[in-house]
Amino acid sequence: MPLAEGEFGLLPVTEAPPELLAAFRCGKDHLDHFVVNSVGMHADRLGLTTVVFHPEVQNAVVGYFTLANDAIPLNTSEQAELGLHDEVVLTAFPAVKLCRFAVAQGLQGQGVGAQILELVMGEILDAESLSAARLVIVDADNDPPVLRFYERHGFERSLWAERQARNHGGRSPPAAIKMIRDILRTL
Repeated sequence: MPLAEGEFGLLPVTEAPPELLAAFRCGKDHLDHFVVNSVGMHADRLGLTTVVFHPEVQNAVVGYFTLANDAIPLNTSEQAELGLHDEVVLTAFPAVKLCRFAVAQGLQGQGVGAQILELVMGEILDAESLSAARLVIVDADNDPPVLRFYERHGFERSLWAERQARNHGGRSPPAAIKMIRDILRTL
């Protein structure tokens, strides 16, 4: 059963109880280990990790996400799709990067990830006075269910990144696929 919408609580990872972080499991080792080890990493301010809680799930982390500022080049068709005209002369477009996004394993497939992702989008829009960005980017694990999740939520593969990979001899499948979403586009 999906959790009640709008009841999520957010805490910076540095304020979350360490024992709850240590118990978190999403099914991907690199994401499980990150949240446990990330508390001390925030001195460098390269990304801000937020832990998600919910009153229906007591004494457990529901999920977490990490956001950072970034930029991404866009090819001509991507710029046209966004309505960015020729007078915009940028080599890369400002973006917020969703560096990590994880949902507790027992809550996956229930719509919880979608609810948290929309919460993340709201956080990004609420912070627009802090950081001007039109795009959200993610380096999604090259795993079909993960890619389908992001595609269902408005993310598209970066045509620029795919071209770069082809031009640099990318013969083996990449570990991650760069995807972008226009913040202003509604689903």
